[in-house]
Amino acid sequence: MFLTSIEPSLSRRGLSKLRKRLAALTITGMVILLFSFFFIQKTLYDSAIDQARAQMMAVTYHLSAVLAQNSTIDLQRVTDENPDLSVGVLDSGRNQINGTIPPHLVDDLFDEIDKQKASRGSLLCMHGNTVMLLAYSILPQLDRIVVTYIPRHILLGNWREAIMLHASLFLIVLLIMAGLSVWLWQRLKRQHLRAADLAEHFNDSENTLSDCGGAILSWSTKDPAGTLTSRLNWPEILGLAFADIKPTAEAFLSQLSDASRAQLRAPLIENRWQDKRIGTMVDLRTSADQMQRFYLMAQHRTEEDAETVTVLLLETAPQQELCHPFETYLHHTPEPSIALDTNGILRGLSPALAELAGKQVYDLIGKPFEALFLPEDREMVRASFMDQASGEFQESELVFRILDQRGENRWLAWHGIGPFEGMTFSSARDVTQFVENANKLRDTLDQLKRTNEDLEQFAYVASHDLQQPLRMVASYTQLLKRRYGGSLDQEADEYIDYAVDGAKRMHKLISHLLEYAKTGSSDDEMTEIDCNQVLNEAQADLKAIIVQEQATITHNDLPVINGDRISLSRLFQNLLSNAIKYRRPGVPPHIDIRVIPDPESPGFWRFSVRDNGIGIHPEHAQRIFRLFQRLHKDEFSGTGLGLSLCRKIAEQHGGRIWLDTSRPITDPGATFIFTLRGTP
Repeated sequence: MFLTSIEPSLSRRGLSKLRKRLAALTITGMVILLFSFFFIQKTLYDSAIDQARAQMMAVTYHLSAVLAQNSTIDLQRVTDENPDLSVGVLDSGRNQINGTIPPHLVDDLFDEIDKQKASRGSLLCMHGNTVMLLAYSILPQLDRIVVTYIPRHILLGNWREAIMLHASLFLIVLLIMAGLSVWLWQRLKRQHLRAADLAEHFNDSENTLSDCGGAILSWSTKDPAGTLTSRLNWPEILGLAFADIKPTAEAFLSQLSDASRAQLRAPLIENRWQDKRIGTMVDLRTSADQMQRFYLMAQHRTEEDAETVTVLLLETAPQQELCHPFETYLHHTPEPSIALDTNGILRGLSPALAELAGKQVYDLIGKPFEALFLPEDREMVRASFMDQASGEFQESELVFRILDQRGENRWLAWHGIGPFEGMTFSSARDVTQFVENANKLRDTLDQLKRTNEDLEQFAYVASHDLQQPLRMVASYTQLLKRRYGGSLDQEADEYIDYAVDGAKRMHKLISHLLEYAKTGSSDDEMTEIDCNQVLNEAQADLKAIIVQEQATITHNDLPVINGDRISLSRLFQNLLSNAIKYRRPGVPPHIDIRVIPDPESPGFWRFSVRDNGIGIHPEHAQRIFRLFQRLHKDEFSGTGLGLSLCRKIAEQHGGRIWLDTSRPITDPGATFIFTLRGTP
């Protein structure tokens, strides 16, 4: 460990990386030298070309000045000291006046003159396989063009000598660099071998630890900077380079996840140790968006005045986790969950809860758990925990509120188990939407109840207040009929009959409406009622019409239920009177009442009232239960309130009523089915 702390690069993994870096550095240096060599030569070449152009243009300008003074002079003699230089004179018509210039060079020259529009210049031309440097000077007053040209390689002789010298120097530098790299590598290798010989058992431990996916770090708590005094296979264990992370304790702690950092805050950050050695599972960040699971064991040592913290890290697979069961549970559960000790102190929480409530929730670890919840719920939360700890807690879900990341209330339904080995676990479901919908539904039902009560009160008052003026109208129309019936003409008698009949029908309609409004408004408690007796009472009330229409009524034994006797009698009476009223001509009405246990709702009885009348088309199955709805207004009298009253009575008793639409058309008649709650 000591040797490794001094030379951390001497591990096998570090030595391999160092070899690669040294090779890369050597190759990079050679590439840079070669690039520099070619760049310098290119610069020297361009400089030599520019210098040659300047010399040629100076010579040409000098010759043009001589020609201007003596137009008949032989310019070639002027340049005898330079036999490689050729001179010629042209006129503007491309005619050669003096000297010899190859025709293709003349063409290149005039193309350059037309392009540049200058009186002096130079250009590179090809003459066979030789590159020629050509310079010209125009004498417009003499209509002459002085032209000089020379092979380029003659002018670049000095540059070639220089390039040979530079190439030799660069080759020597490259050989020195290669030799230096080989020497440095051999020295590092010998140093590594010497260190291996001196501390063989330390290297074996280091290599074994590296192969097993382990790392060791230590630092002094007295050092404000927290510089690592030793580090073994760190940060290589994370797949990071030696220079990617600072060699400090804070840099190591910054790689921990928020949950792991909160869990280790007391010992590793605040230097508060309950035990000298701790062990737990942690998550370390290996990249910007990736975590890896490790087992961490930390030890606190005190020697004289020095306090040292040593941390051992071991890579683990999910099936190899070495930790308390509650840590594994919290790490893998997808639900918001918490773990508490016997004192109600929060010891851990799941990532799902941190995602819901924000990362600041990790600051509550090590504190009373009720701080998670809203202040209004904390007393109930603490009481529920005490019941759980004492074993008096009933198996159920408790709904409490917390604040989410946006500061909004979230309703969570908590389910707790334990304690197990001194720990209690609670997981939660987010039921915020359900609670909000339930509150909206409750408000809507309250509003609907008030509206129905207002409507029933209005119907009751309106019907009651209409009774008195209606009685007066009916009395006076009947008085008119008794006093003046037969004494007036036939048309007047019909009018009086219409008025009397309308008053009677209005009185009947108001009476039924008043009865509908009063149904269900009584506060009397439900009592046990024998439905056989209720049916007999309904038949007694309808005895006259039953005898008149020769109707027969059959039924099986009816059950005893909890209900209101008057309302149930009215229910049977309305269904029986409808069956008799809507009979088929010439066919005596037959009504059969049957009852069975409701197969869909346990604890309810299902009644069916079947007749052999004119029947009801299935398309009217919903309409007939609405207020004032009548299918046969012209053939039969009525108010349209009978079946509406039946539905209200059935719903008052917790049941429902409907028309059986499955009855075939070939079987004439109608069947009404209703359900009523039985006795407990």
